[in-house]
Amino acid sequence: AFYAFPAAPRGTSATDFVTKAIEHNVLIIPGNVFSERDTHFRISYAASDETIQRGIEVLRKLAKK
Repeated sequence: AFYAFPAAPRGTSATDFVTKAIEHNVLIIPGNVFSERDTHFRISYAASDETIQRGIEVLRKLAKK
């Protein structure tokens, strides 16, 4: 599989974090789509290196807010 399932930053739900990511044009999926918990999110890394790097930069910035 080409997926990672990291935890959302402390103090936020996965859904809230995913919403912020989508607002920055990074599409990730909240973990509550796959289970009852809203603590993780799913990232697909079946993309170009450039796209992955851009997404990582956005997620890092959002995690620090």
